[in-house]
Amino acid sequence: MKFAAFTTVAASAGEATDAAQMIDNIRQQTVLAEELGFEAIWLGEHHFGPYAAGDLPNPILLGADLAARTSRIRIGQMANIAPWWHPIRLAEDIAILDNMTRGRIEVGFGRGIWPYEGPQFHPNADPRKEAESRELFREIVEIVKEIWTNEYFSHQGENFTFPVDDTVFSHPKFPSNPAWQEGDRVTKLRVTPRPFQQPYPPLWMTVSTDRSVSTAAEMGLKACYWQPPPLRVRQRMELYAQIRTELEGRTFRIGEDQGVMRSTYVASSMEEARRDAEEGIMSAFIFNDPFRGRQVFTNPDEELDPSVQLDWDFLEPRTLLVGSPDNVIEKVHELQEVCNLDYLLVEFAHMGMPLKKTLKNLEAFATKVMPRFADKD
Repeated sequence: MKFAAFTTVAASAGEATDAAQMIDNIRQQTVLAEELGFEAIWLGEHHFGPYAAGDLPNPILLGADLAARTSRIRIGQMANIAPWWHPIRLAEDIAILDNMTRGRIEVGFGRGIWPYEGPQFHPNADPRKEAESRELFREIVEIVKEIWTNEYFSHQGENFTFPVDDTVFSHPKFPSNPAWQEGDRVTKLRVTPRPFQQPYPPLWMTVSTDRSVSTAAEMGLKACYWQPPPLRVRQRMELYAQIRTELEGRTFRIGEDQGVMRSTYVASSMEEARRDAEEGIMSAFIFNDPFRGRQVFTNPDEELDPSVQLDWDFLEPRTLLVGSPDNVIEKVHELQEVCNLDYLLVEFAHMGMPLKKTLKNLEAFATKVMPRFADKD
């Protein structure tokens, strides 16, 4: 099994009071994650945070800094919220980072869930406009892939047309090129650089519903789950594998091209884990509750009573990796056995947690949990 670390600036802040200190904390965490043998460090994207603790508006830019301070660990975005980006700039920035790192990049895409973020970037990025935002997401990701797989590209869709009308180019040293011109009129664009990994880096999508799982499979994107309990993850992994099998003409095994992210805290006991991490972990779940919908926490054929609270006692057995090393190992084994999981993202930093405890949590997982899942010769 491969283990990766996941964080955001807000969760990694520790005692930091400004952006520079927060970024320093993430640097320390990433360097330690590489030393401990984590496969990758994944960074989220958020904007306009009302909690005065910091956001991570550009995981690609921060990823470049982290890559320069490391040599092996892969650098991922989970996720670039595609509807909040211009597709050409997104393709260019990721390709530059992939070349800077000589191919250490993993790319995640998301649609976005918070209504106060999306509309600031594009009218159709509002997740409450479900049809429009899904179309915008799909179109942007497809444009990015078109750019990376073609020396010259053109596109005409619901939201974007490239080249735009009346684009012209002429230069005395460069005669008209029929590969991308008709006379001076530009018919296709050449976007550089191409990614270092060919045809492009591994592509992921954050998923939380059957529909988003289907979209990821149809688009050939790897799928990453956060909140569902193991039986629900298994059901959606089966759906994903079925669609990929039908589209690609080969059998996809359950768990292939899929990963799970879990909020994690390793301590000497469940009581210590709850005391240290409950407030920070619950802040993330409470903040997401109105937007994702409670169905993401249910098992197949389960309906939650309206009185159910998304508290620690409800979430811990379903979706948290917390407690003693043995507790956490048991839960990872469950994911492995139920879901055939082979890629786990460990959310190791939690809002308000001191940096010392965040680093200790990262180290405890790597030294006390990961060795139990080492590949055997």
